[in-house]
Amino acid sequence: MGIEDRGYMRKTISFHRGISTTAGTIIVLFGFFVLNLIQESAGTNFLDWAELHETAPRFWQWLSHGLLHFDFWHLLFNGLGLWWVGKIVEENYGVSTYFKTLSAGVLIGALTWWLTGLGGPRLDGTLIGISAGVYALLIVALLDRLDEQVTILLFFILPVTLRIRWLLWILTLFALGGWLFSELPGRHQWAQWHPAWNSNHIGHSAHLGGLLAGWIIWRYLNQIDFFSGFALYKRSPSSPNPIKSHPQSPSTDHSRAELDRLLDKISAGGFGSLTPEEKSKLEELSARLR
Repeated sequence: MGIEDRGYMRKTISFHRGISTTAGTIIVLFGFFVLNLIQESAGTNFLDWAELHETAPRFWQWLSHGLLHFDFWHLLFNGLGLWWVGKIVEENYGVSTYFKTLSAGVLIGALTWWLTGLGGPRLDGTLIGISAGVYALLIVALLDRLDEQVTILLFFILPVTLRIRWLLWILTLFALGGWLFSELPGRHQWAQWHPAWNSNHIGHSAHLGGLLAGWIIWRYLNQIDFFSGFALYKRSPSSPNPIKSHPQSPSTDHSRAELDRLLDKISAGGFGSLTPEEKSKLEELSARLR
């Protein structure tokens, strides 16, 4: 069986697989958005239990706040981001890693938001939205694709093409700048530091927490030592040139058998189940058998 014959390498998606976990998540978020519309029209507040309250947070609210969104645009941007990067994580690493990454991003984002508000006036602000989880998925999905290009529609009108590396830098710097110059001084009463711009109550600190969660999970999935610095995706140092480490290249049949074994492992456990040595071997065999 060649690589092109495998189900997960084909361009088309089999209908018998049913709805993806990512799509199911978006449907749940849309359902809660409809409930929020009903709540607003009825003049009630029956979803207050899900919001994360700054002064008296309940234990379930650290995750449940991700189910709610301020308005349609809030839901739309998070939904589009989730659809893009969520599918990549789900297909490459599996459903379990998808849920763990999404949940960790939401949780660490909420903790970051709550902690950075300590010492402020404590006006019982609330946090809602799944964007921190989307940021975590973004890192896990794209951190090993830094030199690939992506085209985004700026304001849904202007197409902009840039490398993923720069997209991640832009999002990170925007979150950091929004936290330093808008959210952080806006939640405190400092004499020497005031908000420089209004970011419409965006939880920039939660986004930073989501980025951190994604970075930690990505390093764990790729078996990269946490204390080895901030270096991004590299070939395993133990085999810098796999071809040279084998004076006699294996036969074509042996190479295909080894490639099939690695692809079967990806099919069963996702790309993250491979060791760094196996990833290097997969790259070598794919190039050799083209």
